[in-house]
Amino acid sequence: MNLRYALASDVGSVRENNEDSARALPERSIFVVADGMGGHVAGEVASRVAIEAFLQSIEQEARPRRIKDALTMMHSAALSANEAVYTTAQERGLMGMGTTLTGVLIQGRTACIAHVGDSRFYLVGRKLRVVTQDHTMTHLMVQSGILSEADAASHPERHVLTQAVGTARSIEPDVFQTRIPRGSRLLLCTDGLHDVVPPDEIRAEASSENLEKGAHALIEAAKAYGGPDNITVILVDP
Repeated sequence: MNLRYALASDVGSVRENNEDSARALPERSIFVVADGMGGHVAGEVASRVAIEAFLQSIEQEARPRRIKDALTMMHSAALSANEAVYTTAQERGLMGMGTTLTGVLIQGRTACIAHVGDSRFYLVGRKLRVVTQDHTMTHLMVQSGILSEADAASHPERHVLTQAVGTARSIEPDVFQTRIPRGSRLLLCTDGLHDVVPPDEIRAEASSENLEKGAHALIEAAKAYGGPDNITVILVDP
């Protein structure tokens, strides 16, 4: 069953190149975004290589029938992405190359998620609910009670990742499931959106009846706030 979705990506208003990557395989109910880092070439390479390896790992497997099997598959795909980016960095001398990665496999009313970094997966309904947890220094400080949520939003280290795909030989991706409430829409995005656009505005634009218009409205909203980073979004109606 092919799901309805819209994917949009933009370089933003400041950067010279787009280091984000995103893919959708609606026939397999798979959606994934990645935000590369490491410099002009390295970021683009990292996000592209990660997504290609992630999807290749999944496509080699039969569609899982059980949630347990789906989670195992997503975990393996994230590890494959890490190995591919790490190996590419070693072979090409692109030290420090890495990327975030947030992928979702939809199994009926369940979303199976693999997540590394600070891209995000949201459920959009009457409220906007962020499902993933950022792998950042500021998130750790909030969890430890050192920093408030409000202060974290403007902290100078808010973009410092505690984990990324490809920067080390091994990673520990967050792999978990969540129920998709009826009437909810799925949103995957890079920090070029959630770092600048207020949650209420993200929810309003993401709730558009027209998926394509909603995706592009989110891009334009981020650019209206200065567009300091690349912006990538995927909206899905499960």
